[in-house]
Amino acid sequence: MIKTGITKLNQLSNDKTFCRKELKNVSITLYDQTLHLVDGDQLAERILLLFSDERGAYKRTYQKRFEAFDLAVIKMLKKLPPPQTFHDCGVSDGRTGLDFFEKMVSAFPEIQYFASDYNPSVFVLEKGKLKVTLSHTGKILEILFPPFVFNKIKRDSFRHYPLNHLILFFIEKFWVNSLIKKYQQGLVKAKEQLLFAPKVLQKAQTDKRFQLGQHDLLQPFKEPDCIIRAMNVLNPSYFSETEFAQVIRNLYEGLRENGLLIAGSNQEAGTIVNGGIYQKKGNGFSKVFNSGEGAPIESLLLNFKI
Repeated sequence: MIKTGITKLNQLSNDKTFCRKELKNVSITLYDQTLHLVDGDQLAERILLLFSDERGAYKRTYQKRFEAFDLAVIKMLKKLPPPQTFHDCGVSDGRTGLDFFEKMVSAFPEIQYFASDYNPSVFVLEKGKLKVTLSHTGKILEILFPPFVFNKIKRDSFRHYPLNHLILFFIEKFWVNSLIKKYQQGLVKAKEQLLFAPKVLQKAQTDKRFQLGQHDLLQPFKEPDCIIRAMNVLNPSYFSETEFAQVIRNLYEGLRENGLLIAGSNQEAGTIVNGGIYQKKGNGFSKVFNSGEGAPIESLLLNFKI
């Protein structure tokens, strides 16, 4: 069998594979073409459906994914002193972050809200029909060579698509490797492409309280915040045990004294969020709010001591 991809925006609008078990890859290079379209948000969501960052974390999110949990968190926050700064980590395309921001400003109009992701943008190299998409660290995420779209992180099955793997081998050998070499030598420039949802980018342009950026949880926060939120990102499939020790230390040091960490995870929009609110107290965290079974790394949080 051979599998082609969606390489043009008009193909995406007419895509008939959405209802099938095996979806076509949609080139991430189409993303910026959706920004000013009436149905841009829907098209952008479809483009991100199978796309992941270099760690294997999918970039897709869903509007109102944590709705009940968010409302419960806001209700509790209203009982505490008003927060001034808020850092929402691992927001992917920012849809769920924007949902929560709109609830936060309704309750706390003066809040300064920063939404970040590990890979908020990608970098595209182009030569003729060939387009190579890189992460911010230089790792190849996608190779576009019409009519093929090769996802280098979430690869297609070799068993089902051996011809795709053979075609990719020759494309890499004869075209991609030389293009990457020229890029590394500074002979070719890459075009940056933001991966936040169109309405998220629009909000950042029109509301100074809502800012977007890049942050790696394995790195220290630039300055301590009143609240840090990390939804669906504190996942054992993304970090090793050693890395989690560093992540939790960074979260602790990234909070002001008595600051709050909001953490949780669920499967789909509307499902129960296993999470909670954890307060920085003395040399560790204490739990002040629970949802479902608690955050996936709750034991690590509560056992953490400096």
